Amino acid sequence: MAQDIPPTETMETALRLRGDGLTPAGLRLGLRGGDVLERINGLPFRGNEAALQQRFAAAAGKPQALGFRRGAEEILVLADRAALGRWESIPCPPADAAAEVHRIDPAGLQNFEVMRSGDGVYDIYPMKPSVMAMIAPPLWLLQMRLWVQGATLVAGLVAAAVVTPWLAAAVWLAAGVWVRDSANAFLRMDRLGRGLGFAAVIAARNEAEAHRKHLVAQPGDRNLFATEPRRAEQAA
Repeated sequence: MAQDIPPTETMETALRLRGDGLTPAGLRLGLRGGDVLERINGLPFRGNEAALQQRFAAAAGKPQALGFRRGAEEILVLADRAALGRWESIPCPPADAAAEVHRIDPAGLQNFEVMRSGDGVYDIYPMKPSVMAMIAPPLWLLQMRLWVQGATLVAGLVAAAVVTPWLAAAVWLAAGVWVRDSANAFLRMDRLGRGLGFAAVIAARNEAEAHRKHLVAQPGDRNLFATEPRRAEQAA
C-alpha cells in the first residue's frame, strides 16, 4: 500500500541586494549590499526577481516606493526600475506583528538627497529640482545658497540686458534649462566643498518630512544652515 506523501510547502522568499554589482541607479539611491526589499508602496512584497520586474512593468515607468530593511533601520526610496543591483532570493524574515501596514501612494513622494559630515552637520535637498529652477533660475540658485553660480548668472543677465532686453530674455531661458539639468551636480559640489559627503536618499512627501525622518535616525545632527548651536554644545 502506497504511503501518503505530505504536500510540499512552498517557501515564501524575499529579495536582498548583493554587495557586488550594485548598478548606478542603486548607488544613486544610497542602497547597499545586504538591503532586504520588504515592501512596495507600503505593502509586503514576496517573490523573486521576475516578480519584481513584473511589478515595474505593470507600473509603466511610474516610480514605486520601495521599503528596505537594513539591520534595524527602515529605508524608503522611489525607484523607476528593478535593475538596482544583483538580487538574491532569501527566506522571508520573520514578520513584525507590531509593524503598521498601510498603502503608500508613490505619486505623493519625492526623493531627497542627504549630505552629511562626520560630526553631524547635514543638508537635505530634492533630487528633482523644483519648477523655480526652470522659470526663475537666479532666485532658485540664491535660495539654495549656491552663491557662486547665482552671482555668475546675475552678472550674465545684467551684461545681456545692457546689450538688449531680448538677449537678456534668451539668457534667462537658456539658464533655466542649464540650472534644471545641472541642479543636483551644483548642490553636490557645493556641499562637498563645505565638508559634507553623500549619506542617504529619503523618500518623503516634502522637505520638512525628509528632515524629520533624518533626525529620527540621527537625532543629534544639525542642519548646515541652522543658526542655533548643536545640542551637545548647549549642554556643555
